[in-house]
Amino acid sequence: MTWRPATVEEITKIVLHDLALCHETQIAAFKKYSIEPYPISIYRFNNWEPVVVVARNGREVMYWEDVEEGFNISQLADDDTIRDYSCEQNDLRRALNA
Repeated sequence: MTWRPATVEEITKIVLHDLALCHETQIAAFKKYSIEPYPISIYRFNNWEPVVVVARNGREVMYWEDVEEGFNISQLADDDTIRDYSCEQNDLRRALNA
């Protein structure tokens, strides 16, 4: 199977699915920081590729990492890209706990 970047629509479905499994405090935290999902550039494997951001707190963003298929949290670089990231495979509940 050939990899392709996840779409905003696909990630919105994942968020809704995972949010239904969250505790009320996790839902409240997500509602506080959630934003309209949008693609952003991430520098990984020596290439610029898109990922989808779903929440933001200042310069910190939560996004779906579609290679590892999980939510991650990273700081935005000065140019509003993601340059430093981890390869977590967190569902939304675990990412919100982070």
